[in-house]
Amino acid sequence: MINHVFGLAVRVLLGDEEGKILILKRSTHSKTNPGKWELPGGKVDPGESFDQALIREVFEETKLKIYLEHVVGVSEQNLHLIRAVHIILSGKVMEGALTLSKEHEGYAWVYFENLPEYPLADWLEYFVNQQMQLMKQEQTDTNATSSSKSLEPWLNSLKGSLDKFRKN
Repeated sequence: MINHVFGLAVRVLLGDEEGKILILKRSTHSKTNPGKWELPGGKVDPGESFDQALIREVFEETKLKIYLEHVVGVSEQNLHLIRAVHIILSGKVMEGALTLSKEHEGYAWVYFENLPEYPLADWLEYFVNQQMQLMKQEQTDTNATSSSKSLEPWLNSLKGSLDKFRKN
């Protein structure tokens, strides 16, 4: 069994005034997930806090200055020898005109529930599927068990953050 080294990546659900989020299309020359759509963000450098890394990465990729709001989730990506943990935060644009770096070849502003229509990076597809399942479960499950009651504050916080990005 190969032991994976854990690496930290940070991503942002960057919302606009219409409740849409920004997704970026990776270059077809990327080593991982070429041509797939992902959230802005990237790796945390040694000695860097994860919020500093996310603000830096988003600026490098888009030339947008952002502020961060809340942690909304986490996802995992298994690479050859590294298991990347993606911490996903919500955020807003403070200023700037969107200009893509060479890492990406396209962008789109989409509603969260429309993300499955795009070919997503594996880690983002996992996150979106998990969130969609939670939303469906919440809609159909009116009788919470005592064990799930301990998760209710966290799930409600996550749902509240995601609701900001959905248009009802």
